[in-house]
Amino acid sequence: MINERFECEILRASRIRLFQLMETSNYEILFKIPAGFNNNIIWQIGHCITSQQRHMYMRSGLPMYISNEFMESFKIGSSPASWKITPDVNEVKHLLIDTVNRLELDLEAGLFVNYTPFELPIGFQVRNHVQALQAANYHEAEHSGVIFTYLKLLFNN
Repeated sequence: MINERFECEILRASRIRLFQLMETSNYEILFKIPAGFNNNIIWQIGHCITSQQRHMYMRSGLPMYISNEFMESFKIGSSPASWKITPDVNEVKHLLIDTVNRLELDLEAGLFVNYTPFELPIGFQVRNHVQALQAANYHEAEHSGVIFTYLKLLFNN
């Protein structure tokens, strides 16, 4: 049996690490796009938040804790080139932690009852909110790897 609390602890640990990275990085680094790439660190982080909200909440028929504007800025296929406004770093930092807090409360309240399954790009079908949480942790690990690669590239230039 999958332990939802443990999955949330993994998500929180990942988010705290990203929050700390944001706290210790300057604005320029967060928004700079490394050569050969089309996104930056802030997009990677906002994308993690957006994907988790879409996969957990939207697919469960529940309202997300992000705005439509935030979702549009960070959904798959978007990039800084498509931004209508520059994202607010403080909003991204707030949502990193707040969305985990709310997720824990919503899981405890049993809000996740219905779910519309979907297939991940890696060919795996997500059938319920617990699998969506597991997939979010995998997804965030992938993007965290990209973020730390960006940091190496940006600091070596």
